[in-house]
Order: sequence, then C-alpha cells, then structure tokens
Amino acid sequence: METTPNLQVYDLGHLGLVASILDQIGLVQTVDRFVGPRPGEKVSTGMALKAAILNALGFVTSPLYLFGHFFQGKPTELLLGPGITPELLNDDRMGRMLDSLYAAGVTELFVEVAKSARRAFPFPVRALHVDSTSFHVHGVYGSGEEGQTDTGDEPLVIRLTHGYSRDHRPDLKQWVMNLICADTGGIPLLFAPGDGNQSDQEALVPLLARYRQSLELGEVVVLDGASYSQENLGALRGFSWVMRVPATLKEAKVLLREELPQEAWRPLLPGYRGLEVESEYGGVRQRWLLVESQERARMEEASLQQRIARAEGEARKVLGRLTARTFACEADARRALSEASGRLPSHRLVYLGVQEERQWERVGRPRKGERPLAVVYRLRARLEVDQEKLERARRGLGRFLLATNVLDREGLPPQEVLRRYKDQARTVERGFRFLKDPLFFAESTFLKRPERVMALGMVMALALLVYALGEWALRRRLWEAGSSLPDQKGRPTAKPTLRWVFQLFMWVRLVELGGRWFVLNLAPHHETAARLLGAGRYYLLE
Repeated sequence: METTPNLQVYDLGHLGLVASILDQIGLVQTVDRFVGPRPGEKVSTGMALKAAILNALGFVTSPLYLFGHFFQGKPTELLLGPGITPELLNDDRMGRMLDSLYAAGVTELFVEVAKSARRAFPFPVRALHVDSTSFHVHGVYGSGEEGQTDTGDEPLVIRLTHGYSRDHRPDLKQWVMNLICADTGGIPLLFAPGDGNQSDQEALVPLLARYRQSLELGEVVVLDGASYSQENLGALRGFSWVMRVPATLKEAKVLLREELPQEAWRPLLPGYRGLEVESEYGGVRQRWLLVESQERARMEEASLQQRIARAEGEARKVLGRLTARTFACEADARRALSEASGRLPSHRLVYLGVQEERQWERVGRPRKGERPLAVVYRLRARLEVDQEKLERARRGLGRFLLATNVLDREGLPPQEVLRRYKDQARTVERGFRFLKDPLFFAESTFLKRPERVMALGMVMALALLVYALGEWALRRRLWEAGSSLPDQKGRPTAKPTLRWVFQLFMWVRLVELGGRWFVLNLAPHHETAARLLGAGRYYLLE
C-alpha cells in the first residue's frame, strides 16, 4: 500500500472477482447461520472463511501463519466489510475459524454452501463424478494425534497415517480428500475428508449413500473401477451409475482378450469403437460396453514393443542356459526346450536338432576299440518372436470395459456412457490437479491437528468450487452475450481459463482519495469480465 497525506493505493487485482462470487453464493451468511454467532468477535467465522478463500485464490502459497501478511496492502474493508483490517486477519483468527468449521461438521457445511451456489448459479448437471486423492502432511504424529473414529456413522477425526500416496511421498503420512463433482465445469458438490489409508472400494459408495438425500441425487453417478465390486453393486441399488470394470475380473479378462469379428464393433466417439454385452455380475442386470481406443492402442503397442525388447534379453539367457546343458537323450532335450519356450511371454525357442557328445575316461584321443563312458546331447535352437503370443497380446490393446445399470439404450446410448466416463478427467481429476498446484495451495499440509487439517481441506474444496463456478459462469455469459476476452496472444476467446482472467487483472489498483474510491488500470476487457461475473461493486465504482 502506497500512501500520501490524502492518498492510499491498494492492490485489488482479481480479488474483487473472487469476492463477488462468494457474495453471490451467500457464503458468509450460510456459514454464520450454520456455525452460530460468536459474541465479541469482530470478524465472524463466515467472514474469516471468505478471507481464507481470497488468500487461497490469491496467486501466493502463503502458509496459514502468514495469513495476515497476504492482506497487507489489500482493500480489506472493500472486500470484507467496514472495520475489517489486515491486523484482524491473523493466524489466531484463522485457527479459531478452522476449529469452528470442524465443530460445525465440514462435510455438512460444504454441502449447504454447494446448494446455495447451485441456487445462485443454476448450472445443469447430467452426471456426478466421484473420486479421491491424497495430500501428505509434515510433522510427527503420534497415536493420539492420528485421530479417533466415532462409533456412529461418521468419523469424528480423520487419521493422519501412511497409505497409498498419489503424491509419490510414501515416506510421509497423509489424509484423503473425497469429492463429488458435477459434470458441468467440475464444480464440487460434496467434500469429505478421509483417513490416510482409506480404501476407495470401501469408502466412496457409502459416502454416496449417506449424502444421497442431501445432494438430491437423481443424475448418473460415475465412479472408477476401485468401487466395482459385488458388495458395492448391491449398495448402489436405486442409483444410476457408470463404472469401469476392473480388468482383473475373470469375466472381464475373457472379453478384453477375445477375438471379435469386425462387424460386431460400432463407432462411438471419434477415435473409439465399442460393442455391448449383457451381464449380471453381482446379481445386478447391467450393460457392459467394451471400448477400444485408437490412441490408447498406439500407446500400448509402443509399450508392448518395449516389453518385447526387454523380454528378448531374458529369453537369450534362457536359451544360453539350455544350450550349455547336456541331456541324456534327444527326447529330454526337446522336452526341456518346449517347457522353457512355453514360459517365455513373447518369444519361442525353435528346435534345430541336437549334437551328440561322447564322454571318455581320459583326456585325449581314445584308444582303438575303447568305449565312451557316456553319450550326451546338446541342444541346437534359435530364438524368435512368437507371433501367436504376440497376436494374443495385441488383441486386447487399447481396450477397456465400462458398465452401467441403465438398461435403456435410448436413454443412455453407448457413446454417452463413454462420454460420461471420460468426463471424469476434466471434472474431478482436473479439480485435484488444481488443488495440488502450488500456485494456489502449498503442496502439503503443515497443520498438526487433524481437526484443523479437515477444516483446511474444506477451505481448499471451497476454493475449487469458487474457481470452477466462476470459470463456468464467465464462459457461459460470454457465449450468451456474444462477447470475448483477449487470450495470451491477444486474440479474442470466449472460453478463457479463470486463471488467465486473474492474470489479466494483475495490475488493477484501487485508490482512496478524499473519501472517494477510484479503480486504476481498468481496461474494457476488465469491465467486461467484472460485469459478466457480477463484480461491478468492486470495480465499476460510481
């Protein structure tokens, strides 16, 4: 903040856009109503949470103990309310806010905020995507700090412990974030923290069932193959779902490797073809969609060639050991060759004959009429790629198997089954990549109390909600208005990322002079974005 006797300059940037979205979804009111009043607090829990999300989406990676530093030079009274100064937004207030969020129930509170967001921005939802990821933590956590599980329906405190690390840090303890996201923009509708060693197979379906009424689930639910089991299929009765079938299932293995006539395949999306079969796995009637991807097949062919090259070296060692051996008879040699050849994954050993060797009592030329002690045989063989094995391996390249219990092919045609499954990558998985980007959040959690880790997870998920919601709303309104914003090369685009829009606002400043507010460096494209996102009160000042 730069000051003169009558002039103050604040760094506003894109924070007005974030604050506007938070205002429109009623974040402060929803949280304060849910948490309840706290006598004597100058900054309510809802307002502190709004400040935390502004920090989270502020292009810095300040840990919580630097929370107050982020707001130095920022127009806090404009963004948060009269009388709210950076000094009030300190680490102590942040800690109390996290404690209040935990006490209120982070999942239940998140669901309420998401409902309010959906009312303020009525985005369409055709499918819900369910998935999880892990976040590692630093510090030493004893048994008392790892959390305790309640005997009721929901754990009181998550366990910070070792588990399968998506961050590739198995040396650190972790916690798991579960999200349910709309297919529209990947907007999260439910957040739930989980133990660091959570099993998706055991956790995600019960999570869906528990919050079914709260989410008003009527759309198709999309899950990954970890949730496909007989137990979960039974628990999902009443849901419409799409899942990937694990390739380890006996029935799936057969179908994935089966030689099928070309006329059985039907085109799906560009680069994909498929065919349907009926199944009653787990006692549930369902459609299985065998999908073959051209791009995936090319990638797996390259991987197959690499495996063949590696296998050739091992196969030559096998051949070398066989040719170094001696056998009592030709039949033994051929039998050993056949057994070794059958164990090779992609090669075969071709029999070329045997060479007879006589073993004498002593070294040197045998005497006339002397009989050998023994007659043995050495193999002669060559190594080659087994085309039959190779053809079987290639038969399954690029294939994967999807399943749905929606039996109406007109209501959910095969191409739509594939499309909804593929949307997983641009919805919930894209959200996880966003949360792990150090530009928005530090890559790991530094809080030691698991209760506060749970609450911080909620802050992270809310930041994702605001970002995804803002990006979807801006693109939708640009399209409706026939308008555009400049992209990184100055060309007009109606589908900018919100990150780029934030960068466009980098040099926007707020000036206070003589009791009046002025916004500096505001170009027409800034005004367009502010107007379409309903942020006029922060930028288009009268």
